[in-house]
Amino acid sequence: MFARHCAGLAHVALLALLAGCASRQADDLKGEESVLPHSMPGASIPLDVREFEVVPAENGARGVFLKLSRLPSGVSHRSETNPARIILEIVGPTGTESGDETFPANDSLVTHFTLSRQMDSLLVVLDLQGDEPPAYDVLPMADWILVRIKPSGKPRPWSHRAS
Repeated sequence: MFARHCAGLAHVALLALLAGCASRQADDLKGEESVLPHSMPGASIPLDVREFEVVPAENGARGVFLKLSRLPSGVSHRSETNPARIILEIVGPTGTESGDETFPANDSLVTHFTLSRQMDSLLVVLDLQGDEPPAYDVLPMADWILVRIKPSGKPRPWSHRAS
């Protein structure tokens, strides 16, 4: 019975952790506290980006994958125009501060990836081709973040299949 109770508490704690990583717009996080307990294993590991990859999908869509060094406390995002960019603020202790580091993304839509560190967050900027950013979703998944960039342009016409 005690083991089942502990397993239930662990499940609730995991749900609370995942709920804290939900994607939010920047204004949604004002005054909100982190749901990560300070005693959580791995919480002393500084937050950083370990891997970055852009994966093209069909119809011009892109998946931008960010592998983090640990679970973030929260993720907010916004976009800017002229030039088009998607900006992510990934909240968590980085243990250091650094200026902008820019890396090529080797993609025709996502041209560059810029990372800067503040003591309590990472700022990731995805520079995009063009002046207007396409529609996108930010999907935090534990220590991964997926930015799903939707294809821009005209929608495909409906096709009919003969039965």
